[in-house]
Amino acid sequence: MFGRTRTVFEQDKYKILKASAKDAPVFSALAKGEWSERVAISQRRVKDTPTQIADDLRAGGGLVLYRNSLPVAALSYVPAKDGSWELRRLGVTKTFSGRGFTTLLISTLETQAKKSSIHSIRIPVDTYSPQFKAYFEKLGFSVESDRTFATVFAGAMQPIRMRKHIG
Repeated sequence: MFGRTRTVFEQDKYKILKASAKDAPVFSALAKGEWSERVAISQRRVKDTPTQIADDLRAGGGLVLYRNSLPVAALSYVPAKDGSWELRRLGVTKTFSGRGFTTLLISTLETQAKKSSIHSIRIPVDTYSPQFKAYFEKLGFSVESDRTFATVFAGAMQPIRMRKHIG
């Protein structure tokens, strides 16, 4: 159905596929529907439309985790000026939350980064979400205290930047 060339990882009941710009509607639907308040990174982007998602996927890439042919988790990234990859979107549907799919996506991304000679992955984490900060710390990310990201909302708390060095 999806073609073996896109498969990054596969088990009996799920597979992870490399995302392409054609997958932008999948990301958009997940972000607007089931992800809602369960996203792990700062999602406050004015241009987070299917067109912007497709542009990000073309500029960087992404992964979609399918379970029984349904998309249940995804991430997208873009190359950063410092040579790292920056996660733009990351989430899992409420139904499949807590099953390790986010961890599996990040682990798969790390493997791809190593193969591409990328030495770190960074992620903006909302400061009002201490559970996500703790989660990423468990995965080996650390806070870059002097780095924050801009948000589109005046007076909004600035997300913090977390980074994991891989290699």
